[in-house]
Amino acid sequence: MDKKTILPLSKLDLHKKAKVSHIKTEDKAMLQRIIAIGALPNIEVTLIQKFPSFVFQIAKSQFAVDKELASCIYVQVI
Repeated sequence: MDKKTILPLSKLDLHKKAKVSHIKTEDKAMLQRIIAIGALPNIEVTLIQKFPSFVFQIAKSQFAVDKELASCIYVQVI
């Protein structure tokens, strides 16, 4: 995968590190949840699991989210 490619977190390969590029949602509640998790631009994330839910890690914290939310977080592979 090209390191310049920006894709939804839901499409990131397992155990790949990426930085959040941007958030794309019109849903205010979903945006608030993403902010509360801390998945903000330039934050490094690693996708740990895709099924039954998406689990990703930020620093030493892990978060489980559904596919809809994972699809709103756009990342760039590093």
